[in-house]
Formats: sequence, structure tokens, C-alpha cells
Amino acid sequence: MRKFRSSLFVVLLTVGPILAQSAEELESPAVNRVASKLLCPCGCKMNMACRMDPYPCRTCWDNKKKILKMQAAGMSDQAILGQFQQDLGKGVVAVQPGVLGSLSFYTAAVAGLIFVLFVIRKYSRKRAPSGTSPVDEAVLNRYHEQIEKEVEKLD
Repeated sequence: MRKFRSSLFVVLLTVGPILAQSAEELESPAVNRVASKLLCPCGCKMNMACRMDPYPCRTCWDNKKKILKMQAAGMSDQAILGQFQQDLGKGVVAVQPGVLGSLSFYTAAVAGLIFVLFVIRKYSRKRAPSGTSPVDEAVLNRYHEQIEKEVEKLD
């Protein structure tokens, strides 16, 4: 009997890890695809596919195990998201920006670039030097004559 118990114990020790989940399964693309659409409820403001220190985040790790079990049961991604939303509340599902949300970022970037180019162009124009402004020749001759008269008085 004792031999049977020890051999059963050895079998359980060898079979147990084989049947256990591996980290590779929890980090698979299928699990991370669903986890990236869920926000971590631990307060880190990241999705559940995060690699937050200390890695792995205990909350994300437990939720990834749930995702893996649900996928193994044959649930679709939308069904898994719906289940998490039902269990943890509506705030757990990350809402990705739509077309207009993404477009607004690019529109703002282009508008900023146009503004910067406009300012650079405005301030980099070559200005005429102050000595080459158009002056009436009659006025210039009159001042020249006045200078000559004042210089003669000095001699």
C-alpha cells in the first residue's frame, strides 16, 4: 500500500505540471488580442496585455487565466468582452477611437505644421536694408548741399 501511495504521489508530481497552464498560453496572441481590449481594474490605467512592473501584474494575470478558460470553452472575443463587462462593469472595456477620433489627431498635426511653416516663412523673408529705401533725389541734393555749407563754416 505504501508503495502504491508513493508511486501515485510521483505520478501526480509529474502529470500536474504537464496539465497546468503555461505562461506561453497566457501570453499567446489570442489571449493578448482580447486582453488588449480590456482595461486593468488594478488602477494602472493600462490594458490587460500590459507588461507593468512587477511583471506579471497579479490582476492581469488572473484575468488572462479567465480569458484563456473562456477561449478554451469556445467563447468568441465579443462574448468574453461582454462577460467581463458584466462582471467588472462597463468601464473595463477600452473603447478605441473611431475613424473621426483618429482623423482628428492627424488633422491637428497637419494644421500645426502649416502654422509653423507660415510663421517661419513670415519671419525669414529678406527685408530691404534700411539704406536702400527709395528717396527723392531733390531732397537728397538739398541735404547734401546743407552739409557742404556747414562743413565750410567749420574751416
